[in-house]
Amino acid sequence: MTNKYTVNLFVPCCMDLYFPSGVQSVLAVLEKLGDISYYNSEMTCCGRQFFYRGEIEMAKELGYRMIRYFDNPNPVVCPSSACVAYIKKYYKKLCEASSVHSAISHLIQDTYELCDYIVNVKNTTCMNNTFAHRVFLFESCAARNVYYAGDEAKILLQNTKGLELITDPDMKLCCCGNGEFAMHNGEMTEYALKTIVERVKQLNAEFITCTDVHCLQYIDAYLQTRDDLDVSVVPIAEILISNK
Repeated sequence: MTNKYTVNLFVPCCMDLYFPSGVQSVLAVLEKLGDISYYNSEMTCCGRQFFYRGEIEMAKELGYRMIRYFDNPNPVVCPSSACVAYIKKYYKKLCEASSVHSAISHLIQDTYELCDYIVNVKNTTCMNNTFAHRVFLFESCAARNVYYAGDEAKILLQNTKGLELITDPDMKLCCCGNGEFAMHNGEMTEYALKTIVERVKQLNAEFITCTDVHCLQYIDAYLQTRDDLDVSVVPIAEILISNK
């Protein structure tokens, strides 16, 4: 890597596979902020899902790979609060046998969810974007309870021209059930997703967005089973670069 790069971009595996346009959207957001992004196309996964399944050695291998790929002084930006929360909470202990302790500390301290990075690192609260739709912001469990996100996403959406932001305090108790939970609790996960979607329907939203792409993936999968709903999911990065 040369010194021309100012930020590292980590795109979680589910976004790379499920929302392939997500990489370009996030790159466009960072470019709009004046950043020059380093994106390593060989980067695959932070190891989160393997860790939660108890496959610790695979999680370690992927953790060490992350450390090697981002062993530079630039911040790491990721459009998934779940992945960033996992890195911050578990990498220090998971990779403690590594000799590159300074690189681990840097990765833990300087990895940010996209909206957090925009508001709190770049000191930007308005992207001068336009998205003239009714949008429901779903706050994921990982964002609330592990990453401890603030109102960064809400601020950016409130400052989006034409966007009517819809939130619901009661929905903060809801979880989409993604990941290992869904694998072993299919009926409960479906019930949770139904609860979320039915509430969004009542609120007459056109789109659902979230700082956690994993949640969007699960919500979208549920939406595909319903033909009575005129609502879609949209990654928040796509809203932030929209001009219509």
